[in-house]
Amino acid sequence: MEELREDHDDGTVARVAAIDIAKASGMVCLRVPHDTIEGRRVQQVWTVASTTNAILELGDRLVCQGVERVVMEATGSY
Repeated sequence: MEELREDHDDGTVARVAAIDIAKASGMVCLRVPHDTIEGRRVQQVWTVASTTNAILELGDRLVCQGVERVVMEATGSY
């Protein structure tokens, strides 16, 4: 996990995930507020397989983290 500092409130989404989608996997970046330090954010990055079970588990994990928005990037049409 990487800890990041937020300097101001500019209307950004507090709990967000970004997914870079490839054919066999995806790279996920999750950013959420720090549990105990106000104004700080925690960032996690990990790889997810493109299997149905892995994608369902990813969805559950993002819901449990309270993610408000998910964005994606892909070179193909999805």
